[in-house]
Amino acid sequence: MPPPKRGDKAAEGQPEEKVKPKKEKKSQKDRPKSKKKHTKVQVWKLYTAKGDLLERKNQNCPRCGPGTFLAAYQNRKYCGKCGWAIVQQK
Repeated sequence: MPPPKRGDKAAEGQPEEKVKPKKEKKSQKDRPKSKKKHTKVQVWKLYTAKGDLLERKNQNCPRCGPGTFLAAYQNRKYCGKCGWAIVQQK
């Protein structure tokens, strides 16, 4: 009987690893549909009315100009149109 090869787990006394069978791919009809659809921007939440004037709540993007707002997160502001971001230092 030839000597066992290196890395031969059966010869070393270790159990062999089980091979998992590959999952069948589901057809496009069987896949779950996305539950959350894209929603339109709620413009009325971006402005406040003071008398006859409208005031913007969020800051404008310096690259894109007025009309494109920066999204405000905990530690940064981000423009979704051009990708400009500023990190706020505490």
